[in-house]
Parts: sequence; C-alpha cells; structure tokens
Amino acid sequence: MYKRVLFSGLLLSNAAFAQEVVISGKDFLSGAGDAKLTEIARQAAAQGKTVQITAPKYWQDKVAAKVRSAAEDARVQSSEGFLENVVVKLVSGSKAEAAKPAPVEAAAAPSVDDKAVAEKAAAAKKAAAAKAAAEKAAADRAAADQSAAEQAAAERAAVEKAAAEKAAAEKAAAEKAAADRVAAEKAAAAKAAAEKAAAEKAAADKLAAARASMEKNLNEGRPAVGTLQVTQLLKDDVVYVDGSVRGVVRRVGTRPSLSWLEGDLNLDRIELLPNGPGRYSVVADIHDTANPTLRTRTGGHVVANVPAPDAAERKALQAQYAEGRDVTESLHISDLRAGDVIYTGQGAVVVVRRSGSGLLRFWLEGDLNLGQSGLQKQGGNAYKALSDTIK
Repeated sequence: MYKRVLFSGLLLSNAAFAQEVVISGKDFLSGAGDAKLTEIARQAAAQGKTVQITAPKYWQDKVAAKVRSAAEDARVQSSEGFLENVVVKLVSGSKAEAAKPAPVEAAAAPSVDDKAVAEKAAAAKKAAAAKAAAEKAAADRAAADQSAAEQAAAERAAVEKAAAEKAAAEKAAAEKAAADRVAAEKAAAAKAAAEKAAAEKAAADKLAAARASMEKNLNEGRPAVGTLQVTQLLKDDVVYVDGSVRGVVRRVGTRPSLSWLEGDLNLDRIELLPNGPGRYSVVADIHDTANPTLRTRTGGHVVANVPAPDAAERKALQAQYAEGRDVTESLHISDLRAGDVIYTGQGAVVVVRRSGSGLLRFWLEGDLNLGQSGLQKQGGNAYKALSDTIK
C-alpha cells in the first residue's frame, strides 16, 4: 500500500501538468463516456501530452482504440486497474516515455484493502457475467417465443386460408349443383311439355283421322252434321266406335246422316245390340236411367228366370230380340236344341229358335253354364247351341 502511494506521488511529481477523468463501468459499456474520452484525446493531441489509461486488462485495448479513433496521433499509456471503471489522465512525456510499460506493482504484497477490492471486482465481474447470461437467456427465450408465436400465427393463417378455400369450393359446388338441378328440371319440364304436346297432337291427329275415316265410309265423304247426346239415341240408329270416337248413323230418307256422339254411353246397355266389331244397333230408344239394364258379359253361369210382365228387363229383351212382341212361352235348359240362339240379359235369357220360315221366342229357366263345349259364343251376349244335350 505504501509503495502504491509512493508510486502515485512520484508520478505527480514528475508530471508538469495532469488532468484526470473517471468513467464508470456502466457508462463505458453503454458508450455514455465516449464523449469524455474523445475530449481528453483531443486535448492530449493538442498539448502533445500522453493519455494514461488505468482500467481492467480486458478493457484496455477497447479504451485505447476509442482514444485513437478521436486523435490518431495521441500517445497512450495503459496500466491495469482492479476496479470496474476507467481512469484517464493527461501526463507530460515523450513518445518514448509513453511506449514504456507502466511499473508493475505486483512485487508488493496486496494489502487487505486491495484484496477486498479485488474480490469485490471479481464478484462484480461474475455478477455482470451472470446478468449478461440471464439477459441473453431471456432474449433467447423471447426470440423463441416470438418465433413460436409467428409459426403458430402462420399455421393458423394457413388453416384459415384452407378453410376459406374449402368453403369457397363447397359453395361453388353447391351453386353448380343447384344450377345443374334447375337446368335438369327445366329440361325435364321442357321434355314433358314437348311429350304432352306431341301426345295431344297425336291424339288430335288420331281423332281427326278416325273422324275422317267415319265421314268417308259412313257418310259418303260428307262432314258430320253435328252432335247427339246419349239420351237422343233412337231405335234403328247405329253406333260406330273407333277408340274415343263415336259416331251415330241415322237414316234420313234414303241417305245416311252422320253425327258425333257425346256423353258417357255404356256399350253393355241392353238397348244396344252388338252387330260386328265396333258396331252397335240401337234396338230401343235410350232414356236417362240411373241404373240401366246391362247385357251379361260373363263366361261362367247365368241363372235365368221368367221376368215379371212389367219388368224393364223383359221389355228391353223383347224389344231387342222379339221385335217388341210379348214372349209368353218358356223352356228349361234341357229343352234346348242345336241351332237355338241364346241372348243373355240381367237375370233373364231369351231363346230364339227357327221353325220353318219363322222364328219362335222363349224365356229360358234354370242355371246355364255358358262355358260348356255345347255352346258357341257368337259375340256380345249371344250364344249358339251346337247340340241337343246342353246342361
């Protein structure tokens, strides 16, 4: 300790003039003391003095570089200090003196104070290193956190973009499907309309062709004179049926007159006598009746009885098959003979038998099997007996 004081005293005595600047370690590391270094370097260069630096060994080169950056020709003399600060002085001396190394004080045994200072400096250095390491670790963690956040944000943006693209694609697909469905429905409607129009045209053409054929064949090529209702049909009219076309031929004088029949006519009515394919002779005027009498069309059995004198069925069958005259006689099924013609009605049957040049009519009684081999269907409700053994 005494040697250091002595050494410092010698320096003060040898220097003609000295200036001193103390910069804390914090200001030195942060650059806050650079202005002081620049200023003392310029003074040294202007006055031809030497810049004496006292600092920890690991800072000396950095201090010297900052001094020379301010004054390139400045003379610099460095010595090791134990405190975490920088002491800069201006001292008189030549370049040769400045080049001499500073006296080494290691020969003197460190005092208790110097040891404490050194330990404090070492602890400060260790603390600074630990702080720097902690700051670096914190900075690394912050950088890692920021990188992870950026990556998560990028992944989230990618997911949102993919979802948006998927939604857009699904919307486009749905719109296309809807458009295709509308187009298909429109095409189907157009096709249905075209088919309906074609069917209506075909039906109209068929109707027109059927009517033209009837006019040609039944009315000497002349147009029909008009229309008739079902209740306007009279005895001796002839009804012709071709599909939905029904024409009525009525003799007016010596010439036929064709009319179109309108209304619902049941062709099984007993007032109509089948007389060939699509041809029916009207054997009695047709009246508006809620439950008209119908001819039987069964191929099975018919149970025949003699109808009452005032029964509508009796009158209708007599009008058709007996020229309107009253049929008074009857016979049983076993009395049928070959050649007899049997006309069936609803619960009543008329048998017409040829006798010489005339015809006899009878009411049939009994359960007649119309499907047996001894009967031959003549058409409509007419059957012919082929033998004398009808059962």
